[in-house]
Amino acid sequence: MASVLYPLRLSAWILTALLCAEATAQQTSDAPRTTPTHDQQQINATQQPPSRNEGHGTETDPGHQPHGSNNGPAIAAGAAASTVIIAALIAHEHNSPGHFGKNGPEVPKEFDMNGFAIKGLARPNWPVVLDFMLDTPGSAQVDIITADNKHHYRAIMTNGPNRRAYAIFHLPPDFGNDLQVASYQIHSIPATGTNTPAPRLRTFGIGAGDKAVGSVAIDQLTFQPAMIHTKAKEFATYGFHAHSAFNGVRAEFVFTTLYNGHLLVEKDQEEKLPAIPEGERGRGTWAGKGKAGEHMLQVRAWRGLENGGDWVVAWSPDIVNVIKQ
Repeated sequence: MASVLYPLRLSAWILTALLCAEATAQQTSDAPRTTPTHDQQQINATQQPPSRNEGHGTETDPGHQPHGSNNGPAIAAGAAASTVIIAALIAHEHNSPGHFGKNGPEVPKEFDMNGFAIKGLARPNWPVVLDFMLDTPGSAQVDIITADNKHHYRAIMTNGPNRRAYAIFHLPPDFGNDLQVASYQIHSIPATGTNTPAPRLRTFGIGAGDKAVGSVAIDQLTFQPAMIHTKAKEFATYGFHAHSAFNGVRAEFVFTTLYNGHLLVEKDQEEKLPAIPEGERGRGTWAGKGKAGEHMLQVRAWRGLENGGDWVVAWSPDIVNVIKQ
């Protein structure tokens, strides 16, 4: 693992969000602008099993790609806007650690997997994991910025093309004093020294905290069958495995489509699930009562402040097409 560390202070939340949104909106992206004052680490992704015994090998299923749809332009516009808004609202009174300890990480209603942001908790020394895949040479970049704008950490994760793998990094010990709210901004960047477009990025999971990281602590997501007909009262079954106990769990069914080669996501429906113990498998069914079209399973899970605040968001490699006819 190569690592390079040097100090950074960000000028403004909105500036970072605008840069991320700009990178998302471009069909071809130049190399990202750099600021000489941030903490940064470069990591090679791996398919090797994590150090803890998870009872199964590292997941390598690249999943299925959705098709295009007429919803693409509207979702793309909403996704670009949400990248800016999520940073602008980070200081809102509802965005205290207590809010996220109760309600879990916040994922935009609409986003582009080539560039999006999640609001969640962060703590000094916390491990962070990203499970991802790129379609061409390049890297995934994660910028973690605290709500008080005093701390910014960047991780750049390299991975071979069309190879699902995960990377783990740790926030520095001086990343604030305690548990705090932060924005986790994820996007793809071109290979160093090239003028090629940024690769297409697909994220399968992200987690923060000791109980969220080994690989990703919510994994083995399944969502089947590939197609259901609601008029015939068909339904999809879903499942996932929890490596840690989580107080809060949500199964969310997100509409997905391709637009200009980017995988776009729009939240459709949500189900509140009971707390899940360590080592258990969550299961359920979905009748496809939302909009027609292709959907992925999105699972959010968190431990609450009393249990450390660790959190995970994971997406299924499987896609279910909901037919309303």
